[in-house]
Amino acid sequence: MQLRNFLHSPVSLRQPRSAVAAVDMAFIVPVLGLFMLGMFELSRGIMVKQILTDAARKGCRTGIVQGFGNSDIVNDATDIMRDNGFNSTLFNPPTIGAINITITDPNGNTLSDAMNAPSGSTLSVQVAIPTTSVNWISYYFLTKNMVESDIVVMMKQ
Repeated sequence: MQLRNFLHSPVSLRQPRSAVAAVDMAFIVPVLGLFMLGMFELSRGIMVKQILTDAARKGCRTGIVQGFGNSDIVNDATDIMRDNGFNSTLFNPPTIGAINITITDPNGNTLSDAMNAPSGSTLSVQVAIPTTSVNWISYYFLTKNMVESDIVVMMKQ
């Protein structure tokens, strides 16, 4: 008899508890939102690093061919950057960043321009842009001042 009264009582355990779900969502949604923002920010940083590496690779490929110098390397690397939506007007501070070119002849001497480099010289190119131009959300995930490409090294033909 008591079980029967319990099942028909107005405060039954079978009533929906929607307030509990709302409280759970109030706790979980901000945490999931932070994870999503972090994933977007980190993904953006990885994408930009890959674009910079592509620009350095293209500049290095141009520089190893006879008849091309540092200005050609900078132009090709800058073209890759512009093709991917990066231009100096969007940068903060408004500079393209840095394109570091190092040429070493077969004897180990550092040269000033790839144009005059003899065959067998090594050429390394690294491209960097300001981190403030890359971040969408915050500065917690990318804490350095510059996002840099990998250093691409090739031998002059």
